[in-house]
Amino acid sequence: MRFCGLSFCAILFSMDHKTFEKLIPDFLRDRLDNRTEREFLDHYDHCRSCREELSIQFLVYAGLPKLETGETFHLQNELSGRIELARETNLRRRRLGSAAVVLEILTLTAVGTCLILWMAYR
Repeated sequence: MRFCGLSFCAILFSMDHKTFEKLIPDFLRDRLDNRTEREFLDHYDHCRSCREELSIQFLVYAGLPKLETGETFHLQNELSGRIELARETNLRRRRLGSAAVVLEILTLTAVGTCLILWMAYR
């Protein structure tokens, strides 16, 4: 069974249309946490109707103010840039999170080693 280009199993662990649509304003304002943003982008990649909805809301959010001031605006290029920036930022945040975990493990290992050596030479 397939839905929006996703298998049935993927749907069980993925974002639905209603949630996606509710999160669009937060996405456009860069207010989503890493996990939610990753799920949002995954759903965007697989769901044509949600891509269209995001385009419409992006036009209203970013396009109308530019049209009022007379600036040129290319919807698809601007939206593609926003999506790509979100992907890069999300990846950077995940890498920083992983690095933080590694540093915590190294710190705990160093502290544990120091305690063992201190107790051994006491």
